[in-house]
Amino acid sequence: MASYYVPTVVQTTIPNIAMTPLERLVLSNIFSAEADDDGLYFFAEESPAECIEVDAAELRAAHRDSAGIDSALDSIAAERLAESADADTHIEFDLSMTSWATIFQDIVRRSSTLWEIVVTSAFTCSRMRPDGFGGMATLITADAIRSCATDEMIAQFRDEAAAAAAPRSHVLLRFDEAEVRTMIGEVIVYDSALTRLSPDAVSDDDIHAASLAVVAATDLAENEARRCSRPRSARSAMPSGVSRRRKRKGGKKRNEGAMPHARPARQGRLRPRAAALDPPDRRGGPREGVMKG
Repeated sequence: MASYYVPTVVQTTIPNIAMTPLERLVLSNIFSAEADDDGLYFFAEESPAECIEVDAAELRAAHRDSAGIDSALDSIAAERLAESADADTHIEFDLSMTSWATIFQDIVRRSSTLWEIVVTSAFTCSRMRPDGFGGMATLITADAIRSCATDEMIAQFRDEAAAAAAPRSHVLLRFDEAEVRTMIGEVIVYDSALTRLSPDAVSDDDIHAASLAVVAATDLAENEARRCSRPRSARSAMPSGVSRRRKRKGGKKRNEGAMPHARPARQGRLRPRAAALDPPDRRGGPREGVMKG
């Protein structure tokens, strides 16, 4: 029968002053602990323990000395002490539902000098089985517990390889919603239907929703896509009760997407101005055998 192990090293030395007596007691039973200056170095040669047995007197003293300090272990210890009898010399802790990473995170949250705790683990097996080997790295901060195992890394490598083999995409259009905010006032000034509207009446949520709508509807094949996207977002962000269209007064209707004041395309071909550029049959009179009309 194969046995699986998870030898683990807490690379960050935990200062004694950062731990409550209860946390120090429990962590020293989950891991092996060695003194390292003013702190403890935790490690597990085989695997971190999930079920531990703690001396009852030590647990009662550690729980009493840790009162009033925010820690996930406080309620767990209080519950186990309430269930135990006064004659019990040892009390069992089942920590399968409470990870040691949670205990370390409580320490980081309270500490003013400890910003993170790094833990590395190896996956080994007593037999050379393909599912028995690997590893994991864990980064514990006050805000999150991030872990990545080797099988997740391999999956990420596969995704990167697939993405590299796929056709590459390029960003052709990008605009900042802050630019749209600066154009709100300009749109109001130049649109008579919006003169009573204050720029402050347009919220950031309005601008965000309008920008998403404009991006979804923008055809990058248009020459004016970038030039028009920000004004269109600014106009779309206006409250729905306000007319957003400006009525044209007379004049010829301009084609959609056409440049304003665009120069009309030339029709036909230009006749060469210099004689040197004239076709051969136009230099020096008509060809032989060709009658003048």
